[in-house]
Amino acid sequence: MLYCWLHIGANMNNNLTFLTYQEAIVAAKKEPGMEFVALDFNPPKPFLALYIIEVFEDEPDEVNITYEGGELFDMGGEEDFYDEHSVPAAAKKLFYIRRGDLGEDTPNILGMTSEYVLCEVLPGLTAPEDYTEEEFLAAATKAYKEFWRKA
Repeated sequence: MLYCWLHIGANMNNNLTFLTYQEAIVAAKKEPGMEFVALDFNPPKPFLALYIIEVFEDEPDEVNITYEGGELFDMGGEEDFYDEHSVPAAAKKLFYIRRGDLGEDTPNILGMTSEYVLCEVLPGLTAPEDYTEEEFLAAATKAYKEFWRKA
């Protein structure tokens, strides 16, 4: 059994600081190069939306927001890119976490399938192939509800 979530910075006690969209924008401007991650996962629909806010060090006046979304266990997906003024309303309702707070060894989650994003970001999940699809959805739902702050 391989645990994806081996990060040292986070734990299941919700001792992490979650930021509103506006707080994440301000924090990203103060800390160029750091990503601020939000998840939107609303089972029973097995779809994950991932938003990442970042200010690049070589473009300190521009806020970049990357969106990726897709159904669990589906290689297809969607992606889009926004600035802070064109982001969808859904992204503004989510809570963001500083990627560095998830641990130093947190991999780059952009480009991963939805189930692997959940496996890397939520505590307690083993590799998706250790489950049936229904078992993984149930385990991911439980971990998301216990760990990730929602509006």
